[in-house]
Amino acid sequence: MEAPPKSDANAANSSGGTDADPPLFSHRHNHHPRVLDHYSLPTPSSAVKFRSTHVHVYDSQGSQLIVEERVASTNNTTATSNRKAVVGMNATEDDATLDENIVTTADRWEQQTNTATSNITVKRVINSSPELLFLRGLYSAIAFFMGAFVFIFAVGLMLFLISDIANQAREIIVYDMSDDEDIVFPLIGTILAIPVFLHGLTQVMTLVTSFVADVFAGSPLLHSFGWGIVLTNWVKFIFFIGIPATTLVVTALSGSQEFFSLTLVTTFVSVTILFAVFSVNVIRFRVSSCLYLVKELYERQHDMSLAEQLKYTILTAMQSILAGKMHNNYIYKSNVYDLKRLDSNSMANDDGSNKTPYLYSSHGQWYIKFTQLMPRRLFVTLDAPMRCWTLAEIGFNTIPFYTRSSWSLESVFCRAKRESHIAVLSGPSGVTLTQTYSSLVCYFFGVVFYILLVAGLFVFVQAPSTAISIIVGLFIAYWLWQGIKEFRMNKHASKMIQTGGSDGSEVDSALFQKWETFTVTKPTPGFAWISFAVENIICVVTPFSYLCYSRNLIGAILYIVLFLLCFEKNYFDIGPIVEALGSFGSLGLESAASHQYDGLLGASTREEWQQKSRLYHITRMNNSASRRIWFKLLKSVAFIFAVVALAAISSGSGAEEGAVPYTTFPSNNTFFYDVPQEKVSPICNADLGNSHDSNGTSSLTTPVKYLADFGFLSIIPYFKIDSIQSLLDTWFGEGQAFLDEDVIATFRELHPDLSSSASFQLVTFSDKSAVVCVRGTTTYFDFLGDARLWYAPALFQLVQGAMPFGSAFNALVHLCVNMLAVLETANLKKVSYYVETTAFVNYLRKSEKYTDIKITGHSLGGGLALITGAQTQTMAVGVSAPNTVMGRSSVTPEISLDDLEQYTYNLIPQRDIVGQLGGKAKFASIKCRAGINEPFGCHYAYRSLCELMYTCGNVKRPVYCECVDVLGYPEPTAIDGSGTSFQSTCEGL
Repeated sequence: MEAPPKSDANAANSSGGTDADPPLFSHRHNHHPRVLDHYSLPTPSSAVKFRSTHVHVYDSQGSQLIVEERVASTNNTTATSNRKAVVGMNATEDDATLDENIVTTADRWEQQTNTATSNITVKRVINSSPELLFLRGLYSAIAFFMGAFVFIFAVGLMLFLISDIANQAREIIVYDMSDDEDIVFPLIGTILAIPVFLHGLTQVMTLVTSFVADVFAGSPLLHSFGWGIVLTNWVKFIFFIGIPATTLVVTALSGSQEFFSLTLVTTFVSVTILFAVFSVNVIRFRVSSCLYLVKELYERQHDMSLAEQLKYTILTAMQSILAGKMHNNYIYKSNVYDLKRLDSNSMANDDGSNKTPYLYSSHGQWYIKFTQLMPRRLFVTLDAPMRCWTLAEIGFNTIPFYTRSSWSLESVFCRAKRESHIAVLSGPSGVTLTQTYSSLVCYFFGVVFYILLVAGLFVFVQAPSTAISIIVGLFIAYWLWQGIKEFRMNKHASKMIQTGGSDGSEVDSALFQKWETFTVTKPTPGFAWISFAVENIICVVTPFSYLCYSRNLIGAILYIVLFLLCFEKNYFDIGPIVEALGSFGSLGLESAASHQYDGLLGASTREEWQQKSRLYHITRMNNSASRRIWFKLLKSVAFIFAVVALAAISSGSGAEEGAVPYTTFPSNNTFFYDVPQEKVSPICNADLGNSHDSNGTSSLTTPVKYLADFGFLSIIPYFKIDSIQSLLDTWFGEGQAFLDEDVIATFRELHPDLSSSASFQLVTFSDKSAVVCVRGTTTYFDFLGDARLWYAPALFQLVQGAMPFGSAFNALVHLCVNMLAVLETANLKKVSYYVETTAFVNYLRKSEKYTDIKITGHSLGGGLALITGAQTQTMAVGVSAPNTVMGRSSVTPEISLDDLEQYTYNLIPQRDIVGQLGGKAKFASIKCRAGINEPFGCHYAYRSLCELMYTCGNVKRPVYCECVDVLGYPEPTAIDGSGTSFQSTCEGL
């Protein structure tokens, strides 16, 4: 039978640092205070001995902290004469005895009269130069871009997964395939794959964040991997400078016009390889440390095989995951700077009287009650709660201080509520009563500001008053609950300051905010192993089987990689082992070394310090704020996509043809905007001629003469089918434009494999020309289609905007967007909207029935029109359309930049975010008169149409009544001069 894990008492005994601890790197004389390097430091100090001075040098991100120990000896002025007097008193002794007595007595006298003092001086020295800062900034920028690529990859993976679910569910609903196992199995497999992808991507982003931060700090963690200082620096030089510089020189000497692009791509690949090496080493050290320490936990350091190490490591992790734990946040008043002595179970004064801590917050009780209701074969309740030591306690008080000089309003208000803190309340460094009151006032001022800010933002975007009231009420309830706890803590602090804080003693007192975790219930080993098996069968075997079954090789490989990362994070987590041990054990010590110096203050050898420092920083990754932020962010992204997918599924096929009711247009020869020719904007005369004519000019007989015609046609697909023909007659005149539904129906009968939700209409004209009008986003399936096409360019544009000289990364962005296209499965490619619109235009061109074909659309419809126009070399006009400049190689067939410049034209209103996505080819900017409190007001299709008519003059086209009634444009002038107002005419329609 295996020995149980070490108890808390044993852990506490094995982790205490005392004054008997040896110094870290050198032995000092008695008059020297010992300087010990704690393993929370990223790098050890460099100890230098001079005469009467010892110096410790600490590197800290572009600067150095210099700790000087200077010894000064003070001799009594009478020492020499007293020594002479001693010699005189012993002048009558035997010579040999005399000499011995003289030396012994005189030396003793000199030792008593000499005093030695040691002064410690701390200096900060700048150890950087503009060149060094530039290099580190360059390293960090490249690593940051690599991290951004990984994040965008993560978002894309979640998007394509959830889109795949939505499309499979649509097939079930539309084609009534609910009993078909070929559909149900992929649906279940995809849903079960989401947790592994979510947690695995979070782990990747945590590693990326650590890598970027390590690079910016000078790579201290990379230096701790044991390669040696020289080799590590050469590795960094080769991957960050050597390979990119070599590529730049070689391509420039070869005369390549793409030398800069090739250098960027090479740099990106080089840094990615270094990141992979960094990640592998982090995981290797984490796993090896778990396997080493689990032997100490079960007290079998010499007879535990590798299989047993794996077994007990996984068992310990599973029991820790399933255990019922209570997390208490205590506030202690104490004059003892030792977190392990500040324990709610063993808190006592020197006189033996109990000192009760103040409970600030607590959680975990509901799950504990649930486990206590389970049968004893599944969970057991411990006789006494077992203490789980936190990393701050194991690391000997690695928590920040608030003192009189370090206190600030923003630091107190923005402090991490989940972290521990120490506020000094007495002595010369103690915070004052004024500072305490100021903290409380600032807290409540900040709360009021938060609530008013949220309310103001919702009012600004014109949200419903009911929604504003509910949200503000929830904010008030939450902050009131938090405010009561904050008030009680400040009340305790104020009372301590007023009473002197230190209870009459000569030492200072402080307020310690400290988290304590206790295990109350624990799963049995059998139940832990059953849970482990069920979890892996459901979340691993089933999804992986589906990915293999569907021949999704890329998805299967990614799933295995992310699963391994999740497996390492969950089952080889050093946290549960260290929590039970209460220390890092004998890690780094030789087999014969004593366990006396387990490392609270330092370590007994440099090897021990290096291993514990490395493990300390690696362990913090799993509990870091960055990991929590990435998990919440990715979970929020997945939640948004899931909500949209569920809404799309519940709404049916999502292919309804138009939902906007009939709109109001007066007669096309009644009112117009009279714009003098000299004031007409140049965009109004844009060349949008016949795409098949060599001279690029349009026939004057074609009904589509003006830019506003394309603005009108782009909104046609939004209307109900039965209202479109009458609108065409009003706009172009009777007998000029016709809605042709039969051609689309025939096309879809001939191409049943094109099962996208794309919606478009065909308008033919009296001169045998035709315009394909593609609908924009109206359904939830449309939103998913938008996201799949333009999520990567949009996010990369944000990254470029956040980086200095971000436009220099254009070539790299183009490459990365194309690389992300591999995430799209064959099923999703089949239902891509542009595939159907491109096939339809090719179908029209092959029919040879039309003298000219053009394409137009708004928003998503405009983006699809631009893609199809470039692919088929057909003139396309988009209104507020996202472009495909950045992702031109990610569509099939690929698009050239020349085709986008020649065959596409995009009208982009000012402040329209959607029209900026994907880069810009040939475009024109039009004014937007929407208020800044309308986030998507500039994207409104009817506003763009009104702006075109008002700017260019509507000639013989009717003015949309809502241009004046809703959007606030001036009234047009009556052509007949009758004086009839536009407003009264619209009211009569």
